[in-house]
Amino acid sequence: MGSVVRDRVREKMKTELAQQVYTVFAERGLENVTAQQAAQAVGISRATFFRYFSSKEDAVVTALRSMNMHFSQMLESMASNPSESLLELLRRSFEPTVVAAEEEPEAMRSRVQLVWSTSALRASWQESRREQQAELAQALHPFCANRRLADTSALLALTLYDHALVRWVDSHNESLREILDEAFDCAAMIDNKWSTGAARK
Repeated sequence: MGSVVRDRVREKMKTELAQQVYTVFAERGLENVTAQQAAQAVGISRATFFRYFSSKEDAVVTALRSMNMHFSQMLESMASNPSESLLELLRRSFEPTVVAAEEEPEAMRSRVQLVWSTSALRASWQESRREQQAELAQALHPFCANRRLADTSALLALTLYDHALVRWVDSHNESLREILDEAFDCAAMIDNKWSTGAARK
């Protein structure tokens, strides 16, 4: 029992340190900060840094996974509304991330830019997205007629979100909320036109 508690405490400490270090790297640039400087910035020694992380990249990856936006958990906690379309339900599942972007837009932008500017971190991001897609598809099963529809819907939702994120990071005139709403609205329009066309045939 004691070892379980110790492991949980260590994991909690590792996660907190990773998030703090990630902020330092995002503000100053990964290549511009040494592990020792990052450690000093968050109030720990170089030895403590390497006790938890094998490298600077490992610290960022740990932060990314801990901060992973669990859309699937959001979906599971949302009551199904009979009048709500699947796309509307999926859009609602992204709301916490939209709120986070509204509260700290520059911090979120710098973190995303840090990941995209480093090939190793970008690969980790993509792997994280694959995991999210599987989790989201699983959460969608109660709302979908079959597994293939759930899998495709999860892929579509995350693709729309990433598309919106790319536009938002490059734009300082539009909010993530506006861009994401537009992306889902366009998907709904395509779906409606396809359904209408199929019905006519």
